[in-house]
Amino acid sequence: MANKTLSILVAGPDAASTRPLLDGLSGTGDIRVTAVEGFADVTARAAALAPDAVVAALGGADRATLDSLFQLARSGGCAVVLFADRAEPGVTAAAVEAGVASFVVDGLRPDRVRPIVDTALSRFAAFETLKRERDEARTQLAERKLIERAKGILMQQKSLTEEQAYTALRKAAMRQGRRIADIAQSIITASQIEF
Repeated sequence: MANKTLSILVAGPDAASTRPLLDGLSGTGDIRVTAVEGFADVTARAAALAPDAVVAALGGADRATLDSLFQLARSGGCAVVLFADRAEPGVTAAAVEAGVASFVVDGLRPDRVRPIVDTALSRFAAFETLKRERDEARTQLAERKLIERAKGILMQQKSLTEEQAYTALRKAAMRQGRRIADIAQSIITASQIEF
């Protein structure tokens, strides 16, 4: 995380609970910290600030607070790091399922905050890369299916070989300055028109 100023939103039920987080994140010039007391507007503040991470000291957070923080983690907009004094059964599993980057129980000490946040940010970035690669692979697969279907239509309607059908798709895409998948979709759509 070097060479980039990190934006961190720190939250807790009160100033005393956020103090260890602020102490753990202070002392380095590469972090811009915004602190909020209470959890009522954490989601709105996160949307407005677009931080790299939301770091929260839960204290005795209720289920509604946890749900809002879990929803923030699900949104994928930033890494969410939670520190709790204790966790009821199932809360840790729910945090992991929601995509919380780090959930630390009974371990909030200022000297631990920065390494935990750095690790959570790295894990979050790696996970986002995996999601982006997955989405790209899904898009490529969907486009291949469109192209295969359009080739089949051209082969049937125009008595072309598979290679000729693909060449026709490619040439049409080049002529029109469009992607082959877009041309394929047009052919599929046109074939579905009933007269």
